Amino acid sequence: MKAYKHLVKHALSKGMFVSVWDGEIWEVQRSGKLKEIIECIESVEEAELKIRRVDGEQVGWAMVSAYGLEDDETVMDWSDTEWMTDWFATYEETLK
Repeated sequence: MKAYKHLVKHALSKGMFVSVWDGEIWEVQRSGKLKEIIECIESVEEAELKIRRVDGEQVGWAMVSAYGLEDDETVMDWSDTEWMTDWFATYEETLK
């Protein structure tokens, strides 16, 4: 599975909301809708994601790209937070 899809699905499964910066505007804001988030990511070459708890606290940030990269490289950069570290460990398990 592509890392960016895993990240979004993981966040939503944990009750988080995802915002998507498409390079010009926050096209998707605090959404819990998988299809809406993925479509926005896939509509641009690169997108930034903010992942927030229900209370609005940001737990992670990531730069993603759906195109031209190996599946595990589609999350190109991310914030050094406990939540993102836990997500990455979960994603690595799927690669074994």
